[in-house]
Amino acid sequence: MLAYVATRPLDPSAALGQAVVAAFAELSRVHADGWGVAWRGSDGVSTRTVPGRRPSPADLAGSPAPSTAALMYLRFGSAGTGTGSADTQPFLRAGRSFQHNGALRPAERLRAELTEAERAALRGTTDSELYFARLSRALTDPIDPAAVVDGVLAMRELYPDACLNALLLSPDALVVIHSTGGRGAPLAAFADRGLDLDALPPGHGDDYNRLYTSVTADGVRAVATTGIPLHGWTPLPDETVSIVTPSSVASVSLERF
Repeated sequence: MLAYVATRPLDPSAALGQAVVAAFAELSRVHADGWGVAWRGSDGVSTRTVPGRRPSPADLAGSPAPSTAALMYLRFGSAGTGTGSADTQPFLRAGRSFQHNGALRPAERLRAELTEAERAALRGTTDSELYFARLSRALTDPIDPAAVVDGVLAMRELYPDACLNALLLSPDALVVIHSTGGRGAPLAAFADRGLDLDALPPGHGDDYNRLYTSVTADGVRAVATTGIPLHGWTPLPDETVSIVTPSSVASVSLERF
């Protein structure tokens, strides 16, 4: 996952630098099941998803259009899930975009917790969409981080050891959920795909899914998972929900109770 917020509209290369965008695109040699972007423009939040193929650096550099905030996602699909557009993140619902890194198993445990209306509104087959549906109950306009914490804690009760890391982009906020559940890289799943475990990118071991932030010289705030060069970046606080702006990271602990 990769995101940025800026004080003025910028495309990804201008906001993050070409080297960061290229390094993120290179991760798709592992996370090769599709890609997507979300961005915040004058008309709200929009998304573009491309299932079933890797992006080039030019794909990511050119999508989205210049914007004040954006998300980027590379998919490594869970076994048994679909491969179409409906299964490719970021998802867009009610003017908000969401992406999640992790596996929620068994997914039926969460599906059973959804209301009939929430289940009827599902479009794909992923556990991440179920997570978004459940978390959406906690989303307000403007975003209330304490309510998001309540939503994440409800998910944690269902999945004590799962990675719940997620990014949410709304018209007024970039929300970062940093809760790995202590999960490292899914090495067995990588091996099942025929990947050489000795040649995985950096950040694909015990530090997998850790979230970091940095601020560029132009005042752009970036957030990224491990896998790209992160020298000089700062770890985001563990077990938190954060509202991220170009000038600050305001975090609420998930361990407040």
